[in-house]
Amino acid sequence: MAGLPVSASGKSAANVARAAARAAGEIVTERFRALAADPIERVVKGRGNYVTDTDLACEQAAIRILREEFPDHRVLSEETSERVKDWDRGWLWVIDPIDGTANFARGIPTFAFNIALCEDGEPVLGLTYQPVTGDEFFAERGEGLFANGVPAGASSAATLPESLMGIGLGYDYDRAAKALRILADLWPGVQMIQNIGSAALGLAYAASGRFDLYVHQFLFPWDMAPGIVQVREGGGVIIDREGEPVSIYSEGLIAGAAGPVEEFLRFSKGRDWR
Repeated sequence: MAGLPVSASGKSAANVARAAARAAGEIVTERFRALAADPIERVVKGRGNYVTDTDLACEQAAIRILREEFPDHRVLSEETSERVKDWDRGWLWVIDPIDGTANFARGIPTFAFNIALCEDGEPVLGLTYQPVTGDEFFAERGEGLFANGVPAGASSAATLPESLMGIGLGYDYDRAAKALRILADLWPGVQMIQNIGSAALGLAYAASGRFDLYVHQFLFPWDMAPGIVQVREGGGVIIDREGEPVSIYSEGLIAGAAGPVEEFLRFSKGRDWR
């Protein structure tokens, strides 16, 4: 298996991803701490879906580093996604400058910087950085998963009833309503259900065992590309809603420990959540 590319200045892809994460993290942390005195202006992209000037500043800082270190690589970012085509060709960086912008803009510290490197559409490196807590979840193809520099892995939970389940509802409200009906039918068949408002962290938590199971029914590549490689390298299972292999093109997914994932797939089969 070929290794990952080395940057123009001789840095590893992992170190470049970390540099981008730290640059964005410094910006968002400074602005987050100033929220009480100077509220962030939110621009509404859709119901519950915001972009702020901080999103754009973080994105620009990260992309500047990627362009300097890997000038031949393409970059797909949430705020500039319409400019990038053929996601399944060559080396592609996928970033979300702030995953959980609604939390950030309201002073809730549950948000993250998300970055992945994909080769021909396949995520091969994924980093999720939560700047307020300093938590870093990192995985590279064939090298395992690390949480804050320590080897980590998916939960050992064997069944749904013993599972803490994370969910994400997304911005398609018909689908969200259907997902809520499925969860209502499931309850109390799990220990707890949490919606933390960040798919990036939801997947990182599923990869590292903080969540036993994570389910989301409407995602974009920048939400899940890092999480795909994190879950796989953490020894977990990640599939789409039909039980097929997941990709950055998938809309929904089920991830976490093998037993809970398989049980939830069986439970949801034939139910309408599209």
